[in-house]
Amino acid sequence: MDVKQEIIDAMKGSGSTAPPAIFTQTGTVGMMEACGCPWPDSIFNRDKLIKLALQPHELFGFSTIRIPFDITAEATVLGCETDRGNSCRQPAVIKSPFDTGEFPEPPEFMPVDEFLASGRVAMHIEAAQKISEEHPDLFLTSAMIGPMSVASYLTGMENYMMAMFMTPDTAKAWIERMLPYQCAYAKALSEASDNVFIITEGSEDINPPELFDEFVGAYEPTLLSYVKDSFSTVHTCGTTDHVLEKLASLGSTALSVEASRDPQGVFDRVSSKVKLIGGVDPLKVLLQGTPEDVVRSAKMFAGIGYPVIAPECGVPPQTPNDCLMALAKYREA
Repeated sequence: MDVKQEIIDAMKGSGSTAPPAIFTQTGTVGMMEACGCPWPDSIFNRDKLIKLALQPHELFGFSTIRIPFDITAEATVLGCETDRGNSCRQPAVIKSPFDTGEFPEPPEFMPVDEFLASGRVAMHIEAAQKISEEHPDLFLTSAMIGPMSVASYLTGMENYMMAMFMTPDTAKAWIERMLPYQCAYAKALSEASDNVFIITEGSEDINPPELFDEFVGAYEPTLLSYVKDSFSTVHTCGTTDHVLEKLASLGSTALSVEASRDPQGVFDRVSSKVKLIGGVDPLKVLLQGTPEDVVRSAKMFAGIGYPVIAPECGVPPQTPNDCLMALAKYREA
């Protein structure tokens, strides 16, 4: 059996030995040097993006491919200005016409069809289609962000967080305005991918648990309902202790959270509700650890019962090749 089929089986709940995968961002300096496609060029050029995204497979043997490398495409298409970043830093939203100091009512934006045909939103859809046609042997994960994240980019993160408390109806109106764009994007990505990876706003570090139901739970199931032709994975960075069960009940196939602080506890709490993607620490283990540390962590998660073994968050750009090889081959160690 090939490893892609093992991942498919694991996502369906019928797998046996947990396969290695990477569903989070994969761009590292080592991979960029190997293929001659550094950031930021490989973030803004479709063919270079695909070439860099193929490196986990070509260098280490992963049967997964993941696009894109950043989370600014949607906000950029809708009017934000983006810093392109560099070889070690992803693009970042630096300016928005709607971040004016006062929290505004959401304006009318472009039609949804125009959004899908614009900028890097269109490029990511095209890249997913090209990968699925040319590399059907690889398990393709396409990533996007949730509507609250787009809203916070457009209005300014601090402004949006304040509005959640001070003018919650207006803050929710921004989510409702963004939701049709993200639903259409999710549907288009699912038609060309094996898995749509939706980065949600569930982290307690930026979204108080008491507001989860209003600002995430009320909208994310609708977004996930548009992922009709692939698996779906909900991902949240940061602390999720008080919202873990809610994240697991949004309706996704799988859940990716920072589980390395309490691997067994996370598994015990939600493994009956959702498939868990776990959970190698990308900083302490992949970046700062040894290959032996990587194998030890991967085998621990597999032993607990996590069906797919992967980094719990984005792979740091400076991650050494030998640690990624150790993850890809952890079952052989």
